[in-house]
Amino acid sequence: MKDKVIFWCGFDFTQFCMAYSFQKKYDCEMYSIIDITNSTKKFFETQKLVNFKKIWFLHDQYEYGKTKPDIEYLKNFEKKYNIDLWKLAINERMFYGFFNYHKFTSNEILSIMEQICRFYEKFFEEVKPDYFITKLTAFHHLELFRRMCIFHGVKVLMLSSPKTPKRNIISESDTKFDFIDNLDHIDCPNKSFSGLREELQSINEKTTTRELAMNYWNKHASSSKFNSLRVFLHYLISPEKNLRTHYNYYGRTKISVIKNTFELLLRKKSRESFMDRHFTKNPSMDTPYVYFPLGIVLERHILIDAPYYTNQVELIRHIVKSLPVGYRLLVKEHPAQESREWRTISEYKQILDIPNVTLIHPSFSDQELQKNCSLIISTAGGSAFEATFYEKPSIIFGDAIYSYLSSVNQVTSMERLPEAIKTSLNTKVDSHNIAKYMKVLSSNLIDFSFAEFFTEFVGRFAFSGGYNDVEINESELESFLKEKTDSLEYLAMCHIEKINQHKTQNLKKRRKSKPRMAMTKTTKKKIPKINN
Repeated sequence: MKDKVIFWCGFDFTQFCMAYSFQKKYDCEMYSIIDITNSTKKFFETQKLVNFKKIWFLHDQYEYGKTKPDIEYLKNFEKKYNIDLWKLAINERMFYGFFNYHKFTSNEILSIMEQICRFYEKFFEEVKPDYFITKLTAFHHLELFRRMCIFHGVKVLMLSSPKTPKRNIISESDTKFDFIDNLDHIDCPNKSFSGLREELQSINEKTTTRELAMNYWNKHASSSKFNSLRVFLHYLISPEKNLRTHYNYYGRTKISVIKNTFELLLRKKSRESFMDRHFTKNPSMDTPYVYFPLGIVLERHILIDAPYYTNQVELIRHIVKSLPVGYRLLVKEHPAQESREWRTISEYKQILDIPNVTLIHPSFSDQELQKNCSLIISTAGGSAFEATFYEKPSIIFGDAIYSYLSSVNQVTSMERLPEAIKTSLNTKVDSHNIAKYMKVLSSNLIDFSFAEFFTEFVGRFAFSGGYNDVEINESELESFLKEKTDSLEYLAMCHIEKINQHKTQNLKKRRKSKPRMAMTKTTKKKIPKINN
């Protein structure tokens, strides 16, 4: 029987583009769940580029205005799959805390969740897929599907970045390498810290995670005045197609969007002015300090990987409470937070009011703070990983792929934090342990950058990322696919190689678990009788 492969196709089009090459390299049945807006939907309804056996449009699976969830069904669902639905829902940026257009009621949220859950269950019952190919699961509905795949034994092939901005990996989780539980059995020579830093720079092409983040946002966000004008004019003449079909568009009328956009621009200016006046631009590093880099709001590594640590102001308070006397806490705003119009002034004031805390301007060098700190504490961001190469131990609160490192201490309870800080401050970073990690990392990295591919795609088809609800011309996309033939064929082969690795691993498991044949009367050899 042919393998059944499900592709999650979203606005970034990366998995769809890769599927175009994948179908030529791997003989299988291909299916797709499509998560896009109504204008883009037209393309998928008629396209002939990728031969999917069947497709489903995600936003066709729930009904607008339905507000009576089946609580018993949801209870049974949670029990069956061991999934906390409210944890996913509350950390969904479209449901709570960050969506300015519609205030979702509890019943609305549960109703949408219920309808999506029922759709997923029907899907697994009908298709029974073998492999799931997806981008990073940054939203609740996609993370939910990933976890259901794991429950059903479907192998997940997720494209993510293990804190290496120029390279990606393909794995079941963004917080673990496939088939690697720990580094104990990894054999490799020791390396100096300077050699390890050079190796990391080589992988990243001398670009730090934060530098790439800034480049990424500057490229695909509608930052230029010309592009902003193009987006604005296009939006004015475009019909409002998604208001009653996509929950992330509920309440997004043209008037409310325009009003909110101008308010955000004004708030951004005000926030920047506040930062320039009150943030420290040249912090003293003469006294010992612990470094806490603020994470970007709305990012997966906080919302999903550290779901109980989303309130970073409160987290800073807990850290300060836990510091030994003689240490101060340096907190720095993330430069890429600009893409979210910075944080509220009230949040900044709360941080500034906390004793023994210095709030640092985003323009200051992150590397300087890493090099000179005694310890770095992070939700689960890239700075904790980068600081390791400067011989700095770290504490994280969420799941992160670099937690394989012995100098990374994951704290899951605030009561443990004071002792964890004391332990970490006395932890010596082991260069051999990092070398082992880098060996595993290098063996899993592929020469493909999702961020760069996405930036190029939206630059071509979606006003550099400034507007999502666009129509895609099939012939233009086909030309783009031909231009990217080498890159997409390489990405397809990387996925196929991962599928083969899973098959090999499953074969090994079956062989190990295969019971020895019991000896029966018919199979037992006769022992010759010995005559005395």
